Amino acid sequence: MIYTLIIEDEAPAASRLVKLLKGIDAEIEIAGIIDTVASAVKWLSEHNQPDLIMLDIQLGDGISFDIFKKVQVRSYIIFTTAYDEYAIRAFETNSIDYLLKPVEEKRLAKSLDKYKMLRSGSVSQDLSKLLETVEKKKKFKERFVVTIASRIKVIDSSEIAYFYSRDKSTFLCTADKHHFPLEFSLDHIERIIDPDLFFRINRQFIVCYKNIDKIDILSKSRIRIQTDPSAPEELLVSTARTAEFRNWLDR
Repeated sequence: MIYTLIIEDEAPAASRLVKLLKGIDAEIEIAGIIDTVASAVKWLSEHNQPDLIMLDIQLGDGISFDIFKKVQVRSYIIFTTAYDEYAIRAFETNSIDYLLKPVEEKRLAKSLDKYKMLRSGSVSQDLSKLLETVEKKKKFKERFVVTIASRIKVIDSSEIAYFYSRDKSTFLCTADKHHFPLEFSLDHIERIIDPDLFFRINRQFIVCYKNIDKIDILSKSRIRIQTDPSAPEELLVSTARTAEFRNWLDR
């Protein structure tokens, strides 16, 4: 039996992982499904360590690497991640196993075979070196390339007031009020920009700190913001992100 904990904040991805794991090895027992750094730290502090952890890098309340700063993890870990060239280099440098999303069954089976081979001996993953590498070298996207008709324009991240999605498309708005389409999804953008400067307030908008012009408290759990330049619609911080937004402002 492989006692397995899934730490993943996207319910469909977590369900798919369970289905794939069970299909590959019927002896796998799912210990639980966790969706935040905070709940993962709590679970690992209160339960026996699982044999295996399937761990998404980007969770609802932060980066999963923060888990290792708060609790000692002795389980074998397979990271899952959307494409991030730097993160993948860090994993390969430190011999940490990882899977790209969407997770493929053959690649997952290979990772499980690797785990089974290692568990018969001394299973050792140097997570401390991985953390050191990530913290030391992590870089965020510095500029975006946009295409306008037959022209290419390069926009520095420092010039962007906010990103937003509309009608299944993604756009950015610059500080001088120009809007440009992007090929990235808002989810992908959130992973590659500097979280000290940008915050995703809801499903449709990511705003830059320096372009927040006004903040109104509508209720204990409801906040409205205004940006400069102004956004094309009212900007409300989602209830689920209100506390995190307040902490982000207070850094």
